[in-house]
Amino acid sequence: MSVLAICMEELLEEYPDTELYPRTCGDDILEKLPGPLREFYALYDGADFPFGHILPPEEAMNDPVAKQAFGDEWLQFGCDEYFTFWLCRYEPDGEGLWLDAWNHDSETDPEPAFADLPTFLHFVAEEFDGGF
Repeated sequence: MSVLAICMEELLEEYPDTELYPRTCGDDILEKLPGPLREFYALYDGADFPFGHILPPEEAMNDPVAKQAFGDEWLQFGCDEYFTFWLCRYEPDGEGLWLDAWNHDSETDPEPAFADLPTFLHFVAEEFDGGF
């Protein structure tokens, strides 16, 4: 079982009201996504957690507001219910990090802090309820 599959099982157990949507995108869309998101989108079209949402890939890739805000460096693939955008770089930084939970009110630029989606999701879940 993959690390992502284990992560999704843990999240479903901890948050039973989580909704995972079956994959609808084609391989042509998967190829355009950043590496850490491909495994998720190969299985699912998106997700609704109590602590945030993962957008469908076509919606994330074609959002004109996000493209204007983040350019070609970042993909906004999700968000929480407050002020945080879930971002993934199209290429890792020098330390192999791709993902960030970026608060748009922070007055700082996004900085990748996570190498993979499971670690990222565990972090945002812990931030949501103070423990996972």
